[in-house]
Amino acid sequence: MSEQRNIIILGASFAGIGSTHYILTHLLPALNAQHEAKYHLYIISPSPDFYYRIGSPRTATSTSLLPQEKLFYPLADAFKRYPASDFTLIQATATSLDTNGRFVCFKRHDSSTTEEESLPYHALIVATGSRTPHPAYSMHTSTEATKIAIKETNTRVKFAKSIIIVGGGPTGVEAAGEIGEFLNGKPGWFSTPTPKVDITLITADSLLLPALRPAIGKEAERQLGKLGVKVLYDRRVVDVSTLKSNSEDEKTILTLSKGEKLETDLYIPAHGVLPNSEWLPKNLLNEKGYLETNKSTLRVDRAGPLIYALGDVASYSRNNALDISDALPTLMINLKRDLLSYSPSTPNATIKGRDRVFQPLMKETQFVPIGSGGGVGAAFGWRVPSWMVWLAKGRDYMLGMAVPGYVEGSNFKKEHKWSVDEAVV
Repeated sequence: MSEQRNIIILGASFAGIGSTHYILTHLLPALNAQHEAKYHLYIISPSPDFYYRIGSPRTATSTSLLPQEKLFYPLADAFKRYPASDFTLIQATATSLDTNGRFVCFKRHDSSTTEEESLPYHALIVATGSRTPHPAYSMHTSTEATKIAIKETNTRVKFAKSIIIVGGGPTGVEAAGEIGEFLNGKPGWFSTPTPKVDITLITADSLLLPALRPAIGKEAERQLGKLGVKVLYDRRVVDVSTLKSNSEDEKTILTLSKGEKLETDLYIPAHGVLPNSEWLPKNLLNEKGYLETNKSTLRVDRAGPLIYALGDVASYSRNNALDISDALPTLMINLKRDLLSYSPSTPNATIKGRDRVFQPLMKETQFVPIGSGGGVGAAFGWRVPSWMVWLAKGRDYMLGMAVPGYVEGSNFKKEHKWSVDEAVV
C-alpha cells in the first residue's frame, strides 16, 4: 500500500473553503496521478456550517431584512460531490501545532469525548481567519452560538431607544446604516424622516472608512445622517460598564478618551478584528498576533516546509475578502510547485523554477452599503455612485454570488496555469 500524504486545511470560511474546492478539483488529481503516494485532503472547522459574515450587518439588525438561514450553508453539502477517498471534513477546533513532529492537534465537537486528537500533515494551510468583537458579526465558536447572538441582537435593536456603535470601518458603517433605516425609516427623494431612536457611531479616526478617500467618508456621514445616525470622531472607548435599573433593563456606560460618559440601551463594538491564532506557537506570530507569512509566496517560512497561510489570520492580509481571492492563485501555484517537486529523500531541496509572487490590489476598492437604498465606495481607484453600490452589494450583500461561487465552488472550476518559468514538470 502506498504512503498516505495528508493535506490539511484549518478553517472553513472564504479562505479555507476556496482552497478546498481548488485543491480537490485541480491539485489532488495531478498528485495522485504520480502514483508515488496517496494524497488525502482534510478540512477542520469548529462549525458544520459556512457563515456568510458579509451579510451580518443586515441580519443582525433584523432577520426580517435578511433571514439568518441564508447566511448559513452546511459544509457537507458544499463538498458532497467529492469522494470520501479524497476528502474528510472534521468538525473540531484546532488546539495546537507541532512543527517538529508535523502534526495538528484538535478537539472534536461531534464526540462525547473531550480528548485531544492529532493528525499528521504533509502540507498545511492555516486559514482560521479572524473574529469580530461582537459575536453576531462573525462565527466565534459554533453555528448555534452565532444564531443565539443574532437573535439577541435583533431583540435589543427592536426595543432600544438609544444605540451606540463603535467602529468607523465597513462593519460599523454598514451596521449603523441598517439599524438607522430599520428604526428611523428610509428617507425619500426630498424628505428625511424624524429620528425615533438616538443612534451614534463613534470612531477613533478623523474620518469614516479610512481605506477610502476622505470625500467618500464624508459622503458616508451624510448618508448616515439622513438615517438619523450621528458620528463622533477622534474618540476611543476606554471603559465599558453595565448598569441595571430596578426593572432589570440593562444599560451600558461608555467612557470615551475625551472624558465623555455616554449611556445607551445597546452598545455594539464593531471596531477591527482579532486573528484566530491563539492555538499557534507564539514564535510563529507577529506582535499583533497574526501568523507571520511570507508576503510574496504565502509560505510560513518559520514553520518549516509545506506550511502556508491564507486570509485574515495571515500577516500579509488587510482583513478583506479581496486579499483572499487575489492571493489564492499565488498560494495554489506555489503549493502545486512544492508538492509536485517533493522528494522524500531530499525534502528541503531547492525547487527549480520561479515562485509565483503575490501582488495585492493596491487601487482603492471597497463597497459599503448604507441601508437598502445605496451606499458609498470605489472600484480600482474610481469612485462609484450610490446606485452602483446598491446594485453590486446593497441588495443582498452579494449573497447570490457567494453561495454558488465560493461555497458551492463554481469560482474554482478553472485552473490557474503556471508560467513557463514557474513550471517544475
